[in-house]
Amino acid sequence: MVDQPSSAIACAIAAIVAMAASGGPGMAQSNPKCDPLDPVSDAGWSVVPSLETVGKTDSAPYQAGTSGDWFIDRTTMLLPFCNYFNEIGIYSMRSYTLSRQVAKEQIAICKRSPAGAILAVAPYAGPCPPL
Repeated sequence: MVDQPSSAIACAIAAIVAMAASGGPGMAQSNPKCDPLDPVSDAGWSVVPSLETVGKTDSAPYQAGTSGDWFIDRTTMLLPFCNYFNEIGIYSMRSYTLSRQVAKEQIAICKRSPAGAILAVAPYAGPCPPL
């Protein structure tokens, strides 16, 4: 038998993850430091650094103190790439990845209003407090 509050929490967390994957607010990301090109032997080539998200996980909701505020911890795995292309867009086999990066952030899902009610923080649409 499926517990209704647990199902609601799982659905809400899935919605938050989907929003973040679609370019919602999140942590600042910086491009990796790639090896420089040799102006003589690499004439016509350019390096294009990128930082790709390869995984995201969210913790179970938890309350911080007795304030009525609820949070989840999001862990994001990032993979830095150094891609080499020539002027007509041909991809070089010299392209490579750097070490995986892990970023963690705390995300509010419920906050206590000045009137004392516990309200959902957008885009979280689940029950507050989560059970």
